[in-house]
Amino acid sequence: MDTVSTPTIQTPSQWRTIRFEVLERIERLPSLNSVVVEFLSLAGAEFFTAKDFENILMKDQALVARLLKVANSGLYGRSRTITSIPEAVVLIGLENLKKIVYAVSTEGMTRTALTHYNYHTQQGFWHHAMGVAHAARIIAQESSACRLHGEEGFVAGLLHDVGKLIIDDFLTTEPGDRVTREEEVETVGMDHAELAEYILKQWNLPESITTTVRFHHDYELGGPWSSSAAALALAQGVCGAWGIGRKVPVDLSEEVPSASFLPVLEALRISTDSWDQILWDIRQNLVRVEEIFTPA
Repeated sequence: MDTVSTPTIQTPSQWRTIRFEVLERIERLPSLNSVVVEFLSLAGAEFFTAKDFENILMKDQALVARLLKVANSGLYGRSRTITSIPEAVVLIGLENLKKIVYAVSTEGMTRTALTHYNYHTQQGFWHHAMGVAHAARIIAQESSACRLHGEEGFVAGLLHDVGKLIIDDFLTTEPGDRVTREEEVETVGMDHAELAEYILKQWNLPESITTTVRFHHDYELGGPWSSSAAALALAQGVCGAWGIGRKVPVDLSEEVPSASFLPVLEALRISTDSWDQILWDIRQNLVRVEEIFTPA
């Protein structure tokens, strides 16, 4: 007669220990730079100047260094060396400034290598986060239903998988295997989206971002933020179709048919007629990511 093995059941005391360790790891996670919250607020204002950005950026030396590095790089034609923040902001433009701020403020997290999730070893987690961030920003801007503005979409995309940074330390699956959300719950008591929501609330990010991240796998359950969660879900779907963060090299010319995403497109009130243009815009934003975000 075959013997059936009984799964080991965690005792309550063991679960408390595991959850305590999870909370302890969150405390050790590099915190989101407070500059991001200030920058989000300013970027959403009706009127601002380059001097306004200087007052925020000067609080972070790493941001200033990256900004001046990019302004004086071969990406921009210039007749002299750029040495001040306002000059650099005017030269590179607000859109590239936003990218630099978000990347530098989060790279302590997003450039981390994960052992158990199936990202490639060449900064795959970071590439995936950046890809989803750019895609979410564009989709949020194109959707008449989405309540997120573009910058919130970018930050939500950049941080949507931050919970994996904690869970990865507790997983026992083989490196590179696909980790299911059920396995995450069994391991630490919640999946990566729930844990990300908890972390982002600790960093005082607005509900628009925390709830969007929480429900990006179940956007129908997002309540008033369901369309925003749908935008993030679609961004992740597009980047998943291209294998961003999971394979090298990535072929951005590969077609991504709208038929794969009809329910979420309907939730976002995005017509299939605009799908090709959205993909084009996402591609254009991704092709120069490495140039702009190479550390100083």
